[in-house]
Amino acid sequence: MSNTEKKSLNWGHAIIGVFILFGAFMAYFYVNMTHETIELVGDHYYEDGQKFQKKIDQRKETALLAEKVELQFNASSKEVKLSIPQGSHDVKVNFFRPSSAAQDKSFTLKKPSDSTWTISSEFLSKGPWKINIEWMIADKTYMNDQRILVP
Repeated sequence: MSNTEKKSLNWGHAIIGVFILFGAFMAYFYVNMTHETIELVGDHYYEDGQKFQKKIDQRKETALLAEKVELQFNASSKEVKLSIPQGSHDVKVNFFRPSSAAQDKSFTLKKPSDSTWTISSEFLSKGPWKINIEWMIADKTYMNDQRILVP
């Protein structure tokens, strides 16, 4: 055998190369996933789970109401119009952004003088939002959840 012969790649070299590439991919994947923030679980998930039956009962009571809450989102004028039943008080509107808890907003109206409430939606960024509306009529709490997609 002479030193002038060229050594070629064979299938053994290919297998080693695949293992090295796979290891590099797994290391890259691990590093990126450990720096990812997950905000889909709340800080107080146990207490929230305990209150879930109360929310179910409120939704059942809300379904029995003759006059319902109406929410209209107008993307062109950047407004959210909320029509609440007559006699409502302590109205709370919570805007939840599933991908970022830092963008969540809450609004409260103690004693509305009008049944229509307009909220400027300049803070709503593009994407999905969950809107939770709670109100009281004669010391009974009602709740409604709606989802919107901001274009």
